[in-house]
Amino acid sequence: MFTFPKSEHLLERSTMTESEKVVINKDQTLKELYRKLPDIKGYLASLGCPSTDAEDVFQEALLIFSRKLDEPNFELTVEPFHYVKNTAKFVWYNTSRKNAKMRTEEISDTPDFEDHAWMEKELKLRRIEVAITKIGQKCQQLLKMFYGGGASMSEIAKKLGMRNDKVAKAQKYRCIHKVNEVLDNTDADSEDYSLLKS
Repeated sequence: MFTFPKSEHLLERSTMTESEKVVINKDQTLKELYRKLPDIKGYLASLGCPSTDAEDVFQEALLIFSRKLDEPNFELTVEPFHYVKNTAKFVWYNTSRKNAKMRTEEISDTPDFEDHAWMEKELKLRRIEVAITKIGQKCQQLLKMFYGGGASMSEIAKKLGMRNDKVAKAQKYRCIHKVNEVLDNTDADSEDYSLLKS
């Protein structure tokens, strides 16, 4: 476990409380870490961090380190420089990941509608999925097993406790009819139903 080096000032004043010693050592350590800023900036640059962001990342890492020192149960197991260096690395990774996510969201905010057929099909499928949630539980299970799971009529009959595959097939047609009724009630185009093939 790493302990902060005692300064001559601390040795002279033995009447100081333990919390006062930590504050003085903390200040000294922070000053020493500020002197190592060029080293950490160089390390961050090797990770792809632009120099304009490196100082902000360093400041945030230093702030995290400072807050950790204030926690009563915090034990520093490495030298402060290495702790701040690794914290800066994680801060940079988080920052760059967030920036990449924001750029992705900006791109997806302006979708390319060149493939209209694909988009129309997706919208129709979504409407059918919503309609399926508005029918009975047994019908939902049957349709999900058949269309989503690719189960055969015999498998569906066994799992849902039906007499045979013919009963399951008849029930599937009734369920499709219920979905079509829900879609009719929501003013859907008749071509939407073509996606539910029997």
